Amino acid sequence: MNIGDKIKEQRLKKELTQEQLSDLLNVSRSTVSSWEVGRNYPDLETIVAISDLFGISLDNLLREDTEMAKDLSKKVRWNNYYKRILIVVGALVLIYVGFNGKMRMDEQRYLKNLTAHSWKQDDDRFSGSYALKEEGVLYATYIIETGFNPVPLKESHPWVIARKDKLVVEVKNGNKRYVIISSENDPKVTYNATVEVDESGNLLKSDPKWSAKKEQSLKDYLKKYQKEYVELLKRTVGKRQEIIG
Repeated sequence: MNIGDKIKEQRLKKELTQEQLSDLLNVSRSTVSSWEVGRNYPDLETIVAISDLFGISLDNLLREDTEMAKDLSKKVRWNNYYKRILIVVGALVLIYVGFNGKMRMDEQRYLKNLTAHSWKQDDDRFSGSYALKEEGVLYATYIIETGFNPVPLKESHPWVIARKDKLVVEVKNGNKRYVIISSENDPKVTYNATVEVDESGNLLKSDPKWSAKKEQSLKDYLKKYQKEYVELLKRTVGKRQEIIG
């Protein structure tokens, strides 16, 4: 006997109409009818309610109905699956909210420090950019606006570019130092490249794509202006630290 037959049997024993049973279970009469003819099955919560209403165990109610058991097992598996999805989605939302909150606080701190150190917004270039000219050096930075932004947190920290005459340097997250060697800044430059250097202005890493001639040319250029680069990078690190606070 399937569960639909058992529901009908117990309903008749209680002398209830389909309408009356549907009222007791808070479902429609057509739902009760579809159970009894085997078109579909009650959900787990309703099965428990039926068990309590008729005073029979879940084991007796479900016994012999293999299709119902399969359907119920499938629903339980899907419920567990959806619960896992909800947990993952909830965790991602919490991570995003925390990340976004951190970015918002960082942004406000950066903007406050920029104002305190006389940086001016440079809207002529693009929104979010700021500039400062001091002792013959032009500094520039960019503050990422808070919002839905897929940029990793470490990349949201401001970089600072500094230009003095034909020399250009950049300081990024972690105070990584870069020298920008370009013929646009110095017509005498043979090879263009942005190279990472140490505190003493020495080349840290070579690009495998460079020829030996290009690498030597870049090293020679760094050596030629080493003193100037070291001083400019030192100032730029200081300016970046003022922004970060």
